[in-house]
Amino acid sequence: MNMESEFKAKFGGIWNSLIILLVIIICLRFSSIELADEDLGTRLKCSLHLFLSCLGAGFVLGILRIFLSFSNDTYTRAPASANFTSGIRFGLVAGGMLILLVGMMQLENFLGPLQPIVDSLFGKLYAIFE
Repeated sequence: MNMESEFKAKFGGIWNSLIILLVIIICLRFSSIELADEDLGTRLKCSLHLFLSCLGAGFVLGILRIFLSFSNDTYTRAPASANFTSGIRFGLVAGGMLILLVGMMQLENFLGPLQPIVDSLFGKLYAIFE
């Protein structure tokens, strides 16, 4: 497969589109709470930087997947385009999850009505390791 068809296969479909939309929403929510006293342009710029950093992490992970796949035998390794697009997808999801975790732990009312539940779970987790 060529790179275009790999991107359509990895990022097409409803579930992958929802995951990307969820990462964008997490970036927008983080920047809107973190920069609440700033104007809309600054908040959008911050969320764009967060999303582009997730995308950059995906590119780095995609390049690493290409380099690390060369150690496999020829008949067991996927083509370079498949490794690169799956690396980008994993990087986007991992970056979004990191932003979500930092937002839940550091920002007040990040998850809205679900925040007290998460705070009690984090409190129990802290109590285990104390």
